[in-house]
Parts: sequence; structure tokens; C-alpha cells
Amino acid sequence: AAAAAALAPPARLRGLAGDATPQARRVEGREAAALAQPVAELCAEAILLADGRTERAILASALARDLRQRVGGSRSGSGALWVAQDADSNVVASCAIEVGRLSPAALDENRLRGQNPLEADVAERPLLSSLAVSPDWRRRGLAQRLCREAEGLAREWGYDEVLLKVERDNRRARKLYRKLGYRDVAVDAGAERPEAGPGGVRYVP
Repeated sequence: AAAAAALAPPARLRGLAGDATPQARRVEGREAAALAQPVAELCAEAILLADGRTERAILASALARDLRQRVGGSRSGSGALWVAQDADSNVVASCAIEVGRLSPAALDENRLRGQNPLEADVAERPLLSSLAVSPDWRRRGLAQRLCREAEGLAREWGYDEVLLKVERDNRRARKLYRKLGYRDVAVDAGAERPEAGPGGVRYVP
């Protein structure tokens, strides 16, 4: 499903007694490219929680390559990555945002091939992605903080709405997004999900 939200002010992190909650920070250029792998591993773990270590490693490698292309470059105003790291510099949470030519339902021009871009209302729109939090660091406001940071940058870029995609059966994520003010705007009947195997990653209905 695709969801959208009007932008809201940043949120504050809440910590636990005796345990410092890491602050979210934006990473750019070479640092973003270097952190793409641990971010991808965090996202792969969330996507393939019940699958084996080999499958997660294969998916993480593919996600890291994609993430480096999206946020590891030098072109400003097109993509950005935030991370939160623990005391040992391990990435425990992440969030990315990028601007692409999308329909209001978050479909890109490849998915809309054959349709008139004007009729499909394709335009430059920000898309939230790569939101993941390590299980040990959940329920501390990290996801909310990361989302708000990304939304704040979208506002600086001149946008008043952010899109995201979420699996319809991902109840935990949908609950979080509703709490943050997102609402369903479309259901992608042709959506595919990643499936990792010895031959790499393929996308299946």
C-alpha cells in the first residue's frame, strides 16, 4: 500500500533510565556510501526476519548497492540518509528519503509505462524508505525521530507531503505510520516483494 502524510514538526527522542538513546544524524557522500551496507543489513533483517542468514546476506548486498546509488552521491536535493548508532558505532536505526518522478500512488514511470504521464499525474515527489530499527532499540522513539528528520528535509526542499510504501500485512509498521499522521492513498495490486536465493534477488508477487 502507498501512504502519504502532510509534514509535521520534528519530534523529541525519549530515553530509558540509565541508557542513552542514540541521536539521529544525517550522513552524506562517502560516509553514506560506507554505511549503506550496515543499513541494508538492518533493513534485510526486518524484511526477511524468518529467513536464513544466507538469504538475508544476499538481500542486504542488493539493498546496499541500491542505497548507494540513491543517497551516496553528491547531488543535493535528490536523496538523503539518516542513521542512529550505539556506543560501539553499530547502526541501530535508519531512514532515507529521495525525490523521484512518482504518481500520487507512489508508482514510478516504469510502473506506469504506456500511460500518459499527465493523466497519471507524475511529478517530482519525495519518497520515504529504508526505515528500520534494531529490535533491541525499538519503542524508544527512534523511528519517529528519523521520520521527522526526513520530513523536515522534504519541507526544506519545498514539498508539503511525503509518500511511503508499506506491506499491507505489516501491522506494526502501519500502526507506526498512522501514529505519525500517514494515511492510505492507494493499494498497489501489482506490488512485488523481494525473494533472495542462490541466484540473487528476484521480485515476486
